[in-house]
Amino acid sequence: MQRRSLIAGAVALTALPSIAPSLHAQPQAVSPTPEQPGPGQDWFIFLETGRPVPDDKAAVDAMQRGHLDNFKRLFADGKLFAAGPMRDPAKVKRGIVVVKAPSRAVLMSYFQPDEYVRDGYMTVNAQPAVVHQALHHTGIDPNGIEENRIVLFSRAEPRDRDAVPVFLQRALDEGAIGAWYSLEDGPVSEVVFMRGTDETALRKTMVEYPGLTDQRATMKIWPQWLGKGVLR
Repeated sequence: MQRRSLIAGAVALTALPSIAPSLHAQPQAVSPTPEQPGPGQDWFIFLETGRPVPDDKAAVDAMQRGHLDNFKRLFADGKLFAAGPMRDPAKVKRGIVVVKAPSRAVLMSYFQPDEYVRDGYMTVNAQPAVVHQALHHTGIDPNGIEENRIVLFSRAEPRDRDAVPVFLQRALDEGAIGAWYSLEDGPVSEVVFMRGTDETALRKTMVEYPGLTDQRATMKIWPQWLGKGVLR
């Protein structure tokens, strides 16, 4: 269990935030500037812990390289727009990926070249998303990685559903959050990102989130690593 946890964490921490730097380090292979988003649905993906990885270190290293190479390819093709590891205390959610795809089947085909995902060592939890303010995918520092905060809100009760977008739009307008995605289904309804690590200020901002004070809604705040400039 410990080996699986360490390897999965290492893969996330070394692979996901390295997409932009790797693209800039190898300009002859891929373009550092992705194509403009094409037609299709926006998807927000949680990469989650799957089955234990093999004990063969060489095999795991090869899978890790393939994992990163696949992300680089998707980014260069204009299909992937953001990715980064997170620290879920339960070690279930390992990282986030934002892509555009016309269907779930097409989305899953993006991961076919990635043995790490294809063979179940990491699983794809993908939901169609409404993008209110996207994480940036251009103008990123190729050598920088920043620790930020990701906030996951549970799905609101019917009486709170109209108030939630009003509250989060105000937080966005005031600069309290830098990115915001609404997920179509599943227990997580709203995903927002705050630049920096000041959880005290973040919790103060979110204290009036509809339903939070009387536990009709739940909020989880976790460390999230992104390329420098992805969150502004």
